Amino acid sequence: MGILVMSDSHGLVHEVKQVADRHTVDKILHCGDFCVDHEREPFSLMTLVRGNCDTTQTVPTEQQTEWRDLHIFQTHGHLYGVKSSLLRLHYRAEETGANVVVFGHSHVPACGVERGILFLNPGSLQMPRGFEVPTYAIVEETGVTPKAVNVTVSFYDYKGNTVKQLGGNYSLRR
Repeated sequence: MGILVMSDSHGLVHEVKQVADRHTVDKILHCGDFCVDHEREPFSLMTLVRGNCDTTQTVPTEQQTEWRDLHIFQTHGHLYGVKSSLLRLHYRAEETGANVVVFGHSHVPACGVERGILFLNPGSLQMPRGFEVPTYAIVEETGVTPKAVNVTVSFYDYKGNTVKQLGGNYSLRR
């Protein structure tokens, strides 16, 4: 099993529930701009961070999650200027010891490894940018060595079809 990562659903509830129900995963992380009551399902079952369009102050702007050999730093991205550069987000990942960073805000699906840290933006379920369809992602740990954690990132469109142009296999620091 793995971790489902989504972001920027901007008020969608039925569609978010469909995505959450479609996959058997250990955790669901939402990277902000959910824009609905965070205490209603399916959001109440997720690890959430507050985005720039979310009004509730009880949801934090950052979360850290341990899962298997992954230390995941989760944020929306607006406080780190992710539309311009990932440098500030990289510094924060270093501070927290993360080997995976999940974020949203730009609505652009992307993932890649920089100095042993996976940076993953699942895209947007509501308003995709830089890609023709709404997307989300699943991270699976596929192996561990004394120095590395291997993961596979798979992207899906809102209907659950694999998006082959995105994702891949990555080696991360332990």
